[in-house]
Amino acid sequence: MKSTDYQQPAAATAQIAEHGRLSDFSQLIKARLTFLVLVTTGVGFYVGTRGPVDLVRLFNVLVGAALAAAGASALNQWWERDLDALMSRTRMRPVPSGRMRAGSALILGCFMALIGIVYLALTTNFLATLLTALTVVIYILAYTPLKRITTTNTLVGAIPGALPPLIGWAGDRLHLANPALLRYRLALSSRLRASRISHALERR
Repeated sequence: MKSTDYQQPAAATAQIAEHGRLSDFSQLIKARLTFLVLVTTGVGFYVGTRGPVDLVRLFNVLVGAALAAAGASALNQWWERDLDALMSRTRMRPVPSGRMRAGSALILGCFMALIGIVYLALTTNFLATLLTALTVVIYILAYTPLKRITTTNTLVGAIPGALPPLIGWAGDRLHLANPALLRYRLALSSRLRASRISHALERR
């Protein structure tokens, strides 16, 4: 009986710790802001679509944009950790509160942003990749440092805020894809078409 009584608090403690880590990660990547990026990217993709929506291409664009946005948010919090520690609204964020190491936030941010950009380069096209990289660079290297010295950072911040719909629009421009990716897709399409014809002939 006593052992059971001791095991239950231990299990509860583990669940609380796991929930805490998930909550910290959600705060680090600014989950709500990342979700809004996905919504506006999806809207841009839909507006730019000619004909039926290509769900695979939409999925690829959203995955890349989500990773890049999450990485940029993490890097933003890493950069502003000293200022966040001074304000009551932000002092309980994972990094300034000490629940997450600054180095961990930096590594996570760089990893997610880089993976997002590389993923877009491999699955979409050059323009969508370029716009995504530009969004991350402006948000981290222009908007974030300007917050420390001038209120005009809001105008600069409007640029990465307006780019996600363009990323979505560009993501559906198949003719902008790199030649190697186009050749791969055409070869895959040809193989699938040949396989279907072969199966149809076998059934006869």
